Amino acid sequence: MALNDFSGGNSGNGFPPGTPTGTPGSGTPFDHAGGDAIDPMDFLISYNAKFASGNAILFRDAVIKQLESVLIGKFKPNALLIGEAGVGKTKIVEDLARRIATDDPLLPNKLQNMQIFELPLSNVVAGSSFVGQLEEKVKAVVDFATDPDNHVILFVDEIHQLVGDNQIYGKIAQILKPSLARGDIRVIGATTVQEAKNLMNDPAFNRRFTRILVDELTNEQTVEVLKTMKNSFFTHYANRIALDDNTFETVVRMANSFGTAGNHRPDNAITLLDRACADAILKRKEQEEAAKKDPALKAALASIPLIPITEARIRQTALRLLTGNAKKETTDLDELRQRLSSIKGQDHVVNLLIEKVRRIDGNLFPKKKPVSMVFAGASGVGKTEICKILADVLTGNKPIMLNMTEYHSSASINRIIGSPAGYVGSDSNAELPFDCLETNPYQVILLDEFEKCDPSVQALFMSALEEGIIKTNKGKTIDFSKSIIIATTNASHTNKSASIGFTSSKGENLQSTVNDLSKSFRTELIGRFGTIVTFNDMTEDVYREILQSIYAEESARIRAENSRVTLPAIIPDDAVDELVKENYVPKLGARSARSAVEKFIEKEVYGTVI
Repeated sequence: MALNDFSGGNSGNGFPPGTPTGTPGSGTPFDHAGGDAIDPMDFLISYNAKFASGNAILFRDAVIKQLESVLIGKFKPNALLIGEAGVGKTKIVEDLARRIATDDPLLPNKLQNMQIFELPLSNVVAGSSFVGQLEEKVKAVVDFATDPDNHVILFVDEIHQLVGDNQIYGKIAQILKPSLARGDIRVIGATTVQEAKNLMNDPAFNRRFTRILVDELTNEQTVEVLKTMKNSFFTHYANRIALDDNTFETVVRMANSFGTAGNHRPDNAITLLDRACADAILKRKEQEEAAKKDPALKAALASIPLIPITEARIRQTALRLLTGNAKKETTDLDELRQRLSSIKGQDHVVNLLIEKVRRIDGNLFPKKKPVSMVFAGASGVGKTEICKILADVLTGNKPIMLNMTEYHSSASINRIIGSPAGYVGSDSNAELPFDCLETNPYQVILLDEFEKCDPSVQALFMSALEEGIIKTNKGKTIDFSKSIIIATTNASHTNKSASIGFTSSKGENLQSTVNDLSKSFRTELIGRFGTIVTFNDMTEDVYREILQSIYAEESARIRAENSRVTLPAIIPDDAVDELVKENYVPKLGARSARSAVEKFIEKEVYGTVI
């Protein structure tokens, strides 16, 4: 009888007919103290039956051979698959079950009659409301799996849960450990690299499992995986979509560019392609409804019977998966230039940022780390204001702004990544500054007055700048790879007339600036910033421009709100000279300009200033 024939036996549980369901030789379910039968098949899923007709997995032969080698061993026949989320750990177990079910000729003799059963931990816990029920369920599963006549291999996905803080799962672990210690049971576990650390800290598990690393597929391998899935996509979407090899390459590229730090190939590419196809089907449905009232649209749709999965569609879907609808497709560079032109005396900065944003929008290279810049210059020359303008134009939001003077001690690092376990606040669910990157990683991050925070806080950002991630004290990964990180500093404010990038040919200017910054920052930290932008000091001429600009803005507002107020079109030259003489202080930049203008307007309106 075929493995997927469910005409008799335990067909309701998805098991091949004849699979044993009780104690060895009894043919009956287990009984517990309350007298109710406990059938381990209620908790197990037969992979042999479920995946007998599945497709062969690509590029994992070496890993599967390593897995087979562990399972046929005399001692410690337990394997632990370790890999990032989405690399295909569970798929490897499914393919081994397929090979067993189809009598693969390359299969070792000791595995030819084996049955792989998944033990979903939630299935065991469900319905265990009385004391002892959970233990009896797990014991029934263990007795069934340890019977050599049943030829069982247990698969436990997310096996790290057994050694966590959950007391219920901890009970399951305590029942499994003796069988693991004696070698009476064969188990395959799967977990991620980060969560495997918890498992390795438990000696009873660590000694009895052989680690098998599952690496991420390459871009080329992922494309081949997608090609093998083409027909399954056609079937699922009723042969209404059009896919070609170029589409698959685009999907992989977009999945890399717009994926988060926690997603990996091939799963991120498969998910993106699936969502793009689904979005295209929904869009075509809308067009077909609209075509009922538009003959021209109806004819156009009829000429394209298959729905093309275009690069624009894939990109739009990738952005929506990552950010909802928070990221604009492109940036209006004219609007950005117009907004930045309000910052007087920093034309070189404006030009550099326009070019930088244009290249970001070009998206020529996959990004694994953020765009990062240091804005170095005297106080009040426009560093923070430029950050705010960039954030508004690029994201439509305010920047994530950290006043680094508030992080002046090493303990303040906990306000960014949370408190370590056992410390005050470790169990708090209060929002941390970068939690919002989870829902929208496209953000401008402003580290204002970066030189004034504690060196340990500065060092924390080295990982964000180099690797694109920071780990919180709860083990969560914060993804900075799509963000723009700008650190402002007054540590170097010598008057220079050009912006400096680390790829610039102006080596002498770069060296001078780095030397100045090295007095406040570690050299390796400075080296991790992609660009250093040096702002010009505030001159008297620029201060005059700022005075007139602020006056034009404020006087127009006042006249619009109160038509009885009469003000001159501009500040007269002699009055400007007086304002500059009284208020211009180079070290303060433009900070005093607005209050100076307000006093001038009050004098014009009321005749005197208090």
